[in-house]
Amino acid sequence: MLGRGPWLSGFFSFWPLQIAGWGLMTLVPVLFWVTGSITDPSILCYGIMRPVNGFLITLALRPCCSWALARFGKHWLLVPLTFLVSLLLSYVELMGVDRMVLAFGLPGVPRQTRIAIFFIRVAIFMIWMLLYFGIKSIKRHAEIEREFHQSELRLLRSQVNPHFLFNALATIMAVRKNEAMVSKVTQSLADYLRFSLAQESEDQFQHPLGQEVAALEDYLLVEKIRFQEKLETRLEVSEEACAALVPTALIQPLLENALKYGQKTSPPPLRIAIEARLLEGRLLLMVENTGRWVEPHGSGSTGLGIANLRKRLHLVYGDQAELTLDYTATVVRAQVSLPCSGTA
Repeated sequence: MLGRGPWLSGFFSFWPLQIAGWGLMTLVPVLFWVTGSITDPSILCYGIMRPVNGFLITLALRPCCSWALARFGKHWLLVPLTFLVSLLLSYVELMGVDRMVLAFGLPGVPRQTRIAIFFIRVAIFMIWMLLYFGIKSIKRHAEIEREFHQSELRLLRSQVNPHFLFNALATIMAVRKNEAMVSKVTQSLADYLRFSLAQESEDQFQHPLGQEVAALEDYLLVEKIRFQEKLETRLEVSEEACAALVPTALIQPLLENALKYGQKTSPPPLRIAIEARLLEGRLLLMVENTGRWVEPHGSGSTGLGIANLRKRLHLVYGDQAELTLDYTATVVRAQVSLPCSGTA
C-alpha cells in the first residue's frame, strides 16, 4: 500500500529516536540516585555524562554510517566494521569521561566497574549502528516499493484516457455536419481532458470523488450526443461521497464497461445508473446498466478495464478494497467498496 512509505518515514525519523533513546538512558542513573540505588557521586556522574557523550558521538557518527551503507550496502563487512568502530569509540569515550570525572574532583570508578562499563558501551554503540543500518534499509526498501507502486499506477492510469478520446473523436466525426453539436462535444472533450491532464501534471493518485463526477458529466454529455435517445443516465452521489478521496479514474472504467457492453446487449434505451454514498466509514460505489453479462474473451474484452481498476485498488488499499460484479438476465452491476481515508 502506498501509505506505508510516509508512515515509516514519520515513525522511524532520526531525531525522535535519537533524542528519546539517549534521553531515557540519561534518566536511568538519575532515577537510581533518587531512589538510593546509587550513592557514589562518581557513578552518577559517569551515568549522566555517558549518554550525553553518546548523543554527541552518534551525531558525528551518522554521516559516517550513511557513507558506509552507501559504500557497502548490505555487505557482511558492515558487521566487523561496526564492532571495530564500537571498540574504538568506547575506548576513546572511556578515556574522555575519566578525565572529566577527575576534572570535577570526583573519585575514580573502580577498575572492574570501568571494564564492565566499557563492554556495555561497546554493545550500545553496536546496537545503535545496527539499528541505524536496519532502519535506513527498511525506509529505503519502503521508498523503492512506493516508487514502484506509483510508477505502476501511472502506467495503469495512462491506459484509461485513450478509450474516451477515441470515442469522443468518433462522436465528432458522426456529428461533423452539425456545428452546434461539434462545438458542444469539443467543449466537453476539452473540459474532461483538462481534468485528466491536471491529475497527471500534479502527479495525484487521489482526488475528491466530486471532481471525477463533474468530469464524468462532460463524459456522459459526449456519449449522449453519440447515442442520442438510445442512452439514459442517472447520477446519485451524496455530498459526503463527493468529498471522499478516491483513486484517479475510479468510475470511468466501470462506466466505459457499462456503455460498451450495455449498448450491445440492452434493449433500447440503455439505462445506466451511478450511485455513491458513505456507510460506516466506507465509500460504496455502484455502476449499473441494463443488458446482459458478457463473459470476457481475448485481450479486447471487458476484463482489461476491470482488471486495471482492480489492480489499482489493490496497490492503494491492499485487501481493504473490494470490486464485485453481479448480474441478472436484464441488469449488470459493478460495485466498489473501499475505506474512506479522508475528505477534501
